[in-house]
Amino acid sequence: MPRFATTILLTLFVGATPTQAHAVSPTETDPQAIMDAVEAIDAPDKVRSRIAMKVMDGAGRERTRVVQSIAMNFNEGSKQLMLFEEPADVRNTGLLSIDYDDGGQDDDQWLYLPSLKKSTRISSSGKSGSFMGTDLSYSDMTKQDPTHYDYEIVEQSAKVAGEECWLIESRPKTAKAKKETGYIKSHVWVSKAKLTALQIKSWVRKGKKLKYIQFADIKKIGGVWTPHKIMAQTKRGSKVESKTLILFKEYAVNQADVTEARFTQRQLEQGL
Repeated sequence: MPRFATTILLTLFVGATPTQAHAVSPTETDPQAIMDAVEAIDAPDKVRSRIAMKVMDGAGRERTRVVQSIAMNFNEGSKQLMLFEEPADVRNTGLLSIDYDDGGQDDDQWLYLPSLKKSTRISSSGKSGSFMGTDLSYSDMTKQDPTHYDYEIVEQSAKVAGEECWLIESRPKTAKAKKETGYIKSHVWVSKAKLTALQIKSWVRKGKKLKYIQFADIKKIGGVWTPHKIMAQTKRGSKVESKTLILFKEYAVNQADVTEARFTQRQLEQGL
């Protein structure tokens, strides 16, 4: 699944206003040029956010989580630290991600579980697994190198909520991308006005499932288009197996206290 910038608990899919150097025409027909332009957009820097997550299983049972997140850019990529605030049984569970721009370099992710009192590095083979029971995987929370994918325009002009989009098919072509994402392919609806994803449909290899993600309440903050509502669901056939709703309660950029010293395993294990 393509990366559209970092922020979130799941550094997922935030777009920015394209610079002149990366702008593409709404009539562009080269899917690689479109995806390169999306990936080239600068991510917001020194971000602090507070996120509410609601996870619902197929029987309608709900679990609510509140997560605090900080993220920043550095010379080689970006870093993010996420710590669970509520409920009490998962408080201080955390994820530290170091995401490298070099697609040939493995991204680093560590999960901390208070019950074990130590952090564990997530292996490449484990990145397609569910993050804390949500409909998002560890791989969804790291950026992907466009050169590891084949792209094809499915529709030159498709609409999502009345907004003009390209509908682009993305297929992992390297062994690394196939193993880490667990996806056979994804369909991505990319806004022509915002150069960010509005909707994604992914075919999951394991279990022959489909994953759907929608982005809403998109606001421009510090020049960056930022979704404040994300809805994800996993289906097997016509049956909905689970749903995840993510709402941004707080979101701020260029925070002076978000420094590189915060993104260490020691900080991860210290918790809130």
